[in-house]
Amino acid sequence: MKNVSLKGNSLVLTDEAALTPNLRKTSHRAHALQSFPSHKPLLNPPSINPQRPSKSNYPMSHPMAEEEEGKMAKQLGGGAASAEWGSRGEISVKIDSRVLLCRICSQPLKPPIFKCEAGHVLCSRCLEKLHEVGYVLKLGVFCVLCCKNTSYCRCIEIEEFIDAVKVPCSNKIYGCSEFIKYFQKEKHESGCTHAPCYCPENGCTFVRPTGSLLNHFVDVHGWSPTYFRYNKPLKISMALDCRFTLLLGEDQSMFLLTNTLTDIGHALTVVCVRPHQSEPSYSCNISSTCSVSGSKAEGRLVFQKDPLVSSSSLLAGVQMGKFFLLVPPELVDESSGELIIHIRIDRLA
Repeated sequence: MKNVSLKGNSLVLTDEAALTPNLRKTSHRAHALQSFPSHKPLLNPPSINPQRPSKSNYPMSHPMAEEEEGKMAKQLGGGAASAEWGSRGEISVKIDSRVLLCRICSQPLKPPIFKCEAGHVLCSRCLEKLHEVGYVLKLGVFCVLCCKNTSYCRCIEIEEFIDAVKVPCSNKIYGCSEFIKYFQKEKHESGCTHAPCYCPENGCTFVRPTGSLLNHFVDVHGWSPTYFRYNKPLKISMALDCRFTLLLGEDQSMFLLTNTLTDIGHALTVVCVRPHQSEPSYSCNISSTCSVSGSKAEGRLVFQKDPLVSSSSLLAGVQMGKFFLLVPPELVDESSGELIIHIRIDRLA
């Protein structure tokens, strides 16, 4: 029996008896296809993924559409989250923080970011240094990671990724709700108003924002704050063994007058208790006069001016710093057991 089959644009006459079983089946399929009317090929044939369920035939508003969407989400492993994806603009992820760092200097990547021909990413600072080194050593432009001469171009895809990564402030537990771009985290935290301050008393582990620290000083350690007005002189009598005197300005700024006993006398220093150096700024004049009657040093004055009072979170305790008043032993009235200090704190504009 002779069969007619289609091959290209030609008809081919074959003998069915000579066909193998597989070829015979192929011939039958070709014959069956000829019974359908011819159609023009699709210009954009749909791509079919056998692992993905087909789209619902129901309108989106139809009740059956929601049921089928739920089945599709389960098959895709997304569950309820897949159904909500379109309505969310942000997601929470965990990534290795090293991918956010420059491979050379290990500093956070920030735009502009560059990559070599092999795809190694580096920051603009390191690229500038590579150009300088390559010029001096006459090596041309090279990559220190793949050790080849190469060219660099902007890596826009990484820039977009880096620009989208936001992280919470480390002071979140102290009340800061800010989310910052990763490469701006250090800058933000260096001036974050929620950064904590520390209690300077030996053995005390209290760590809280500045406002809470005042209550801690009063309630736990029994310090009585001395209130003062800026640009006005203040006389303070403090016990010789008193380590800290708490001063509270009219704007509720806290200052610590610290008394440190040394081999050559009492060293007195003033520090503003706040996490960072910020506005407003303050200056301080501090002095002491010998009041021992009949002493050779009677009436002698020691004076110190601090043009800019330092700010401290007291993380490392109270440091003496550059400016301090040294009251020598001959100016101290041991019989009274007190130091008489004259202090004036000015608020700078």
